[in-house]
Amino acid sequence: MALYTHVEARAEARAFTQKERGVKSARSGTATVVNLEDANPEYYSSPPNPTGLLSLNAKTATYSNTNRFMQLDEWFLRNLGKNVYPGNLASDFKMFGRPALLYRDATNDLVQQLLTKRAEKGSSKASVIDGKAGTGKSAELLKLAAVGASSDYLVIYAHSTFPWVDSSRPYAPGSDGTMYVQHELTMELMKTIHGMSKAALAKVPLGKEISFGKRSLGSTMTLLDLVDFAVKVPSVSQDALDHLLEIASKQTEVPVLIAVDD
Repeated sequence: MALYTHVEARAEARAFTQKERGVKSARSGTATVVNLEDANPEYYSSPPNPTGLLSLNAKTATYSNTNRFMQLDEWFLRNLGKNVYPGNLASDFKMFGRPALLYRDATNDLVQQLLTKRAEKGSSKASVIDGKAGTGKSAELLKLAAVGASSDYLVIYAHSTFPWVDSSRPYAPGSDGTMYVQHELTMELMKTIHGMSKAALAKVPLGKEISFGKRSLGSTMTLLDLVDFAVKVPSVSQDALDHLLEIASKQTEVPVLIAVDD
């Protein structure tokens, strides 16, 4: 009965009208034209177009802004990559009219843990954000990456692990010849790290000479030089990522955030 009532209400709303077409039109000879001016507002509404939203960063990520929508900074989106959003966020952003997310109590708890750890040099902590599908796990990771990037963290953010395991991207022999690696995919990750964490990368010296065939990077060079080289020469990107993770795990110059979405 409820379904029938809804259908009947839609008919009464006169949201649909018929428009005649010529001989070369569709088989039915008619096309459906939607006139939302006459639509029943109970069933049809225009997408929201919020204005005056705060940008999500380390300064605005506070308890006083919980339950408010905040938009992702343009520079963060550029470095994240065009339309590279986890889960269903791309469709959500399209419906909402802009890349904005709700700053929840859970978000604030995670952010405060992240920023508190920043002051504890040498300490490390691993957390798993668990929950049912559609509860916002991907959104929380994306918000953490945005806050970390705006707080001079070295951010290593992967919006999805599927391309790394589903064989959808090309493989090539690694430098040691014992395994196959995905140079192209790794280069894209290094490009994201480069864009999000340029300031943090520049503060961490390599501390050792690193060789890639005939090219070597001196010990006084920084992680920024390493990542920059990997972006320019994709064939060494996997080896460069291995060195990056090793050096980042031992240094105490900058805090590190590794956020991996499944």
